[in-house]
This record gives sequence, C-alpha cells and structure tokens, in this order.
Amino acid sequence: MRIAFFAPHKPIDHPLPSGDLIIGKTLHNFLRSQGHELLIASRFRLRNISQKPLKWPALYLEFRKTLKRVEEFKPDLWLTYHSYYKSPDLLGPYISEKTGIPYAIYQGVFATKYRRNYKTWAGYMANKHALLYADHVFANKDIDFHNLSRIILPEKLSRTYPGIEPDKFNYCPQSAEEIRNKYKLNGKRIILSTAMLRDDVKAESIADLINAFAPVSREIPNAILLIAGDGEARPRLEKLAAQKTGNQVIFLGQVKRDKLYKYYSAADIFAYPGINEALGMVYLEAQCTGLPVVAYSTRGPQEAVVHGETGLLSPEKDIAAMSANITRLLIDDGLRGEMAKAAPEHVLRNFDLNRNLHEVEQSLITISHWRD
Repeated sequence: MRIAFFAPHKPIDHPLPSGDLIIGKTLHNFLRSQGHELLIASRFRLRNISQKPLKWPALYLEFRKTLKRVEEFKPDLWLTYHSYYKSPDLLGPYISEKTGIPYAIYQGVFATKYRRNYKTWAGYMANKHALLYADHVFANKDIDFHNLSRIILPEKLSRTYPGIEPDKFNYCPQSAEEIRNKYKLNGKRIILSTAMLRDDVKAESIADLINAFAPVSREIPNAILLIAGDGEARPRLEKLAAQKTGNQVIFLGQVKRDKLYKYYSAADIFAYPGINEALGMVYLEAQCTGLPVVAYSTRGPQEAVVHGETGLLSPEKDIAAMSANITRLLIDDGLRGEMAKAAPEHVLRNFDLNRNLHEVEQSLITISHWRD
C-alpha cells in the first residue's frame, strides 16, 4: 500500500517525547517495515487550532501544499493518527474526498462533554466531522470504543490494542548490575518511576508519589526512589523530595527509551500514580521487564495493570493507600515474586505490539480497496 500519514496533534518526528508520540511513531514504522510506502502528508500541528484564528491562513496554505503533495504521491489510503477535540483532523477528510481515497483514523477519540463548552465546541464539531467521514476508525481504549460506538457504525469501528515490542524490554541481569553499581544501590530496595516532569498532571503524579514514598522511606531505610525524566517542574519536585525523604530520591534526568530497560531491570517495583493517564506505555514496559506496578486505579492504569495479579492499584489521591501498596510490595518477597512472573505474561498475552499491529495492517489493506 501507499499511505498518506498524518498526526494532527504532534508530528511523529517531534523532538519532545511522549506516550502518544511513541504510539504514532511505532505505527508508522511498523507499516514501513511491512513494505508499505508512507508519506508524511503534513507536519502542521493542529493542537488547539480552533482557538488560534491567526493560524487559519497558514492552515489554508498548508492544505493546498498537502493536497499537491498527496496528489503527486498517489496513495491508496489516508491514515490519521489520533484525532480528538484539541487536535481535530482538518486535512484528511477534505483531501481524501478530493483525491477519492479511503480515509481511516487510528486512535479516534470522542466525548460529548466538549460540545457544551464554547471554548471546545469548534474542536469538538471538527473532530466529529472527521470521525463520521472516516471509512474506518480504530479505538485502542475501552472508553473510546464505547463513546465512538454511539456515532460510528459497528462495521466501521474496531477495538484495537496498543502495545510494546516485548523483546526490547526483557530483564537484563548485566544491566541491573551496571545501574546498581553506577548509583551505589546494592543492598537497596528500588522503586522506579518515569515521567516527563511537566508542570501539569505529570508533575502532580510525581509529587503524589514522593508524598507516598515519604513514610516508606522512614519505615524501610534502605528504600530508594529513582525518577527518570526531566522538565520545568524538576527543581520544585527535587526540593519536595529533599524535604520529605532526605537523600532517598534520585532524579536521573531524561533517559532514552531504548535505555530504559536497564533501569527497569535494576528496580524491584515500578510506581507512577497516573493522574489523567491514558494507557501508559511505561506500565507495559515495566511489567514486561518483570516489575510489579503501583498506581492509582484511574482509567489508564486499569487498562494496563491487573490489580492483585500484576500490580496494586488504589483510589486516586489516596496517598496513604499508595504508600501502603509500595510498602507491601517491598516487604512481601513472595507477592512481589508472583507478580514479577505474571506481569510479563500479561503483556505478552495482551499487548504484543507486532501481533496487534498486524491485525491493524490487515484491516487497512481491506479498507484501501473500499472505494475502488
């Protein structure tokens, strides 16, 4: 197939890492690895475009350029990654119509609450138009599938599952030894967390984790919390950690994704509260490496973690419950061992990216012939 690929929220080669970026880039790269030709139709960012009228003339010019680009490429299909009210696809439906090619959306999102706010109404309507126009929509979260089923015909909607490449997150004893020696962690109980330290729910989650770790650090003096990630909130979080736990929290800075397996391998458990978190690739990566997970029982962690089998979840903002779960897993070697065995099996069974994307690929091949 020849595929025109577009990510309206953030181009897949954007330098700022995020879970959404990883999913989009992985989808793009997988399709290329299968021998399909892909054109990045546009790198124009549509984030909050409905609230930025000064960008509308530039959007019109980009539409003209993208149309010419696509006409020259002659694709069999237009594939948009992640359209929702903040970043609705304003290019794909119209260019697909003009060129007569099928149009699909991977990771479509729909929620009616945004039609009731004048600030989000335009983005909501634009996104709804794209979803309704699409020949097929793939939803990779339960709530998205449920919401989309209210407006999308069953034959045009698929429940898909994201995932990771398990071979890239195998436990590595040599790496575990390397990291423990590097940070002088031998004899320590290690909790690992990783997040972008932005001044939003990411920083709020890490602040909750530090507060939950504080009583653990007093009860288990050899416990260490490692935090991988960087951002504008880091100085504030470092100050909070020093106040609450002394020197028992180590900020690692940004760690490249292809090196994260080393840190997962060195840890005993993984903890990240996950406020407003989507599925969360880090939960899958950690479990694949054999780490039990501690998180809030919010939507994202619930989809990735089996409570009581591969991790322990607690109500959002219940700091004491999260603290108790961390303590329990650090102290109970038997429980931790059982979960360490179950976690990789859970990921392989449900979140093997190659298997899941092969199913998406077959659907796209079928869709590409719908308008022949």
